[in-house]
Amino acid sequence: MSKVLFLVSPTLNSFVDKRKGTTGNKIDCATKHFANSMISNVTVAGLTGVTALAGRAALGRSANLANMGFLKKAWTLINAAPKPVKIIAGALAGLSILYRTYKAGVIEQKYIDRAQFVDNTFKPDAEVK
Repeated sequence: MSKVLFLVSPTLNSFVDKRKGTTGNKIDCATKHFANSMISNVTVAGLTGVTALAGRAALGRSANLANMGFLKKAWTLINAAPKPVKIIAGALAGLSILYRTYKAGVIEQKYIDRAQFVDNTFKPDAEVK
């Protein structure tokens, strides 16, 4: 169950993972995961907005977008953006998500190690047989 929650939401996983120790440690871990996810989500949303703005500039004032719904309008603007802008925005969004995944692993290990120190269950690699 814990592995499924980690894939879905590391923030929720922090509260049910028994390896995290105390409630305070779990809350600290969840806070770090939430901040990590929020930074990545804001980055991806910003890149999407920049791509839509580039599409709006490419379409100019002649395009009539007034009768479209929000999602259709956004999709039209993103599709109208120049190809290099879409490629760069996609690459940066991918890097942001990749970094978020890496950072989630670092956060997990930090708070698991912290819980082991508190519980006195930590053993250096040299002592593990």
